[in-house]
Amino acid sequence: MHRIIPILPLLAACTAPDGSGEIIPASEQSPVELAFCEGEPFADAIGQPVATIQTSLPERSRVLGPDDIATQDYRIDRLNVYVNGAGIIQRLTCG
Repeated sequence: MHRIIPILPLLAACTAPDGSGEIIPASEQSPVELAFCEGEPFADAIGQPVATIQTSLPERSRVLGPDDIATQDYRIDRLNVYVNGAGIIQRLTCG
């Protein structure tokens, strides 16, 4: 029992500051402007099928579905297009 208690403050530090208990990924805490990865022209495409913009995406971009595996390397010049299972764009990020 005494071994678990010292870890509780560390776990509490991982929660959101609003006290909701939800852990916020670092990529969502400090978003990078889409200009760094040439993603500004596609900002209005959220909610649309990825097929409508796929041919015009920058060379350094990747489309990631809910079950796709992606490398964790951070490249500010790469556009990440996150889609749901139906291929609808959910969000855009650089990295």
